[in-house]
Amino acid sequence: MATILVVDDEPPIRQLVARILERQGHRVIACGDAASAMAVTEAVDLLLVDFVLPDLNGRDLTARLRERQPGLPAILMSGYLPDPELAPPAPSMFMQKPMRPAAIVEMVDRMLAGT
Repeated sequence: MATILVVDDEPPIRQLVARILERQGHRVIACGDAASAMAVTEAVDLLLVDFVLPDLNGRDLTARLRERQPGLPAILMSGYLPDPELAPPAPSMFMQKPMRPAAIVEMVDRMLAGT
């Protein structure tokens, strides 16, 4: 299965998303901030990132990670309705918080399949 980098500063959300994805057979690297995510040196198959982080927003973090790994698929998560201009360039999707576990699995599957 895939290696997925989950970045969210809210521990309950980060842990829930990680647990859901691990139950699907994925390997999850969970980080609470952008600095920790930037310190991950291995390649990942997908990024799930909260838009609002304490040290860098999810769009900018996505851009920085894509400098090292071009084309990295990303799912931005937020409890706020974002301006479409704030989404990172494709391949990316947006997920509205709160999220149902089935919706997380479905969106991750779609991004990993490239659809």
